[in-house]
Amino acid sequence: MKKALIVFIKEPVPGRVKTRLQSHLAQGKIVELYKLFVNAIISRCVRLKGIDKFAGCFPAKDNDFFRGLARTYKIRCFNQQGNDLGEKLVNAFKSFFKKGYTEVVIIGSDSPTIPADYIKKAFSELKKKDFVLGPCCDGGLYLVGAKKKIRPAIFRNIPWDTTRILNRTLNKMLERLDSLDVKFSMLPFWYDIDTVEDLKLFKNHIKYLKMKEFNKWHTNN
Repeated sequence: MKKALIVFIKEPVPGRVKTRLQSHLAQGKIVELYKLFVNAIISRCVRLKGIDKFAGCFPAKDNDFFRGLARTYKIRCFNQQGNDLGEKLVNAFKSFFKKGYTEVVIIGSDSPTIPADYIKKAFSELKKKDFVLGPCCDGGLYLVGAKKKIRPAIFRNIPWDTTRILNRTLNKMLERLDSLDVKFSMLPFWYDIDTVEDLKLFKNHIKYLKMKEFNKWHTNN
């Protein structure tokens, strides 16, 4: 089995990342925090064995930040393709299955404390099922994975990235999987960081976890 792990990342520029934190943090602080998220996630991913790692970049991989990630972590970058998250996920799955990968897992950049064991479990579940979901506590998703093929209908008309309806994302996805009779597994719930309340939880959590990569940021914030 040829396995691919993809991290979806946005270019860290003001107004593009973590916009719901703007009432609490200055733009520069938000960008700094997002960069820390990305580095924490990728550094955890590259330690996983037997899996090829990639970064799906938005809007394009040709900038200093993405080039720096590629050099530091020896991770291969590609451009996300699609008009919304659903299309981008489908296109990434299709592309990597065409390249010969049989198990593909995609994670976002908003859950920097995600346990590596959850990612390992996603690949383990794909040995038994065709699809795997990592649900967020707010009703969104931190991970999706598929085996051998992807059915684009799974991702159609799913609400993405909208505060008002975010808590419907998971429910809608489960309804779609059920209606299409797709055999899937669900990982444990985890949290992502979008709101000020999420950020407060994160600050307390990293103090408990003793995550060294966030020590300086935690001290200054």
